[in-house]
Amino acid sequence: MISKLHLKNETNLAGFILFLGTLCILITIGFEYTIGWIGVERSANEIPLFIYRVWDDLKHIWAWQIFGFSLQCIAFILLLKNATQAFKSLLWAILIVLSIFIIIGFGICLGSYYPALEVYEQQPQLFETIRGGVRFLYGQGGLLSFLILALIFLLELFSSKGVISKKWGIPALLLIATGVLLSLVPSLPEKVIGASIFFIPLSIGFAYWMAGTEIKTTQS
Repeated sequence: MISKLHLKNETNLAGFILFLGTLCILITIGFEYTIGWIGVERSANEIPLFIYRVWDDLKHIWAWQIFGFSLQCIAFILLLKNATQAFKSLLWAILIVLSIFIIIGFGICLGSYYPALEVYEQQPQLFETIRGGVRFLYGQGGLLSFLILALIFLLELFSSKGVISKKWGIPALLLIATGVLLSLVPSLPEKVIGASIFFIPLSIGFAYWMAGTEIKTTQS
């Protein structure tokens, strides 16, 4: 017996792409933890040297993160295209713009960090300026994206026609909220626990994907 998944429409496809892109980002966060980029306390003065030492690993991790955020952006475009409510259309449009900011930020990382670190001893302000711009793009884009996706998650969970089942959506909401609250505790690894916010687009993507999926069984 072979089960096949049949995608009904572009919203269903967008959900799958959003799920896949977010999963890719979560996996790369795991690799960031493995090499010590997150989960380890270090002073601001130690960061340039650390990035320089592990650049061969970081450049591949960040390249995959660009891929993951690009998939998210494609998903948002499809969801905007198929949105039937003006309010949701606005939310998807904003998410597209914010995704582009994040992708540009990572692109600057890959293209500028290493050359700037090569001359860090002579021109430390060059790297700091570039990093400041990247942190602004990623920080603002990431924070606003989180807030908008959280709103969409709640709408899909609690509205009468929402696609997120309360059976798994409410437990997922509690786990995400716990992760966000724990990330505020000074003694705990902020970025590692804060990665729980990515379970919001992961859950939204899964819900849209499954909402339009037919499972057909054939005999072989």
